Amino acid sequence: MVRRDIRKINRQFLLLTRQLAQDGKAAEIMTGLPRSAIERIASLDMDEIEELAEEVGVSLYTLRLTDPALNRLLLMPRDAKSTYAQATLVGNGHGGPTFP
Repeated sequence: MVRRDIRKINRQFLLLTRQLAQDGKAAEIMTGLPRSAIERIASLDMDEIEELAEEVGVSLYTLRLTDPALNRLLLMPRDAKSTYAQATLVGNGHGGPTFP
């Protein structure tokens, strides 16, 4: 069950990354990946995406918030969560967390 779930998460993440590749800097912010990785994933065909998702065995997706940032996010009103998460990830210019 867990392995199947990891495959599904990886497949969705790879497909999303490929789709977002056209969006320039937004793709880096949305995925947390460097442009070079985004471009490489964008060049994969469906068979390659399926094989990668199937064979990696670990999640290609990682949570990019620090513990304090995640805790603060969980306590925020629903309508503020998206803005806070985006600001946190964009703040340092690399898509990583910058403030709690």
